[in-house]
Amino acid sequence: MSHHVHLLAVLVGLLPLPAMADETKPPDEKVVTLPKVEVTASQIREIDVALKRLDKQIARETKRLEKTQADEVLNSEKVSRAAALFGGKSAAQRASVTAVRLQSLEKERTLLESLKVPQPEKERKLVEKEIEAQRAYRRELDHILR
Repeated sequence: MSHHVHLLAVLVGLLPLPAMADETKPPDEKVVTLPKVEVTASQIREIDVALKRLDKQIARETKRLEKTQADEVLNSEKVSRAAALFGGKSAAQRASVTAVRLQSLEKERTLLESLKVPQPEKERKLVEKEIEAQRAYRRELDHILR
């Protein structure tokens, strides 16, 4: 019987399926269990809300990165040195701190994106700890600007 005719007879049910040799053989290898990972819609929703909030902050910081002409005149290096007694910062100093804040925000965004992928609890805790460290770092930068 040709191969095609035999296959057709098996599909129609006229002939029984050939026995598989692997089905009767018990597995010799040890069974590996993967770590339990739980992902719920509420977790994903919380991450999406946090990402949206972070995107708004990134857009705001990107705007602050651009120096305006008025800012350059009012907060030039000469003026800020003279007003250093009152705690003023130059436009260049504020722009550099803003650039660092922007990098921190983008790093936090990347970490939040990684939380959308199912991970073991231990790795998830490490990522959440790193996110909190980025937030603390930005709070310190805010304190420096005051």
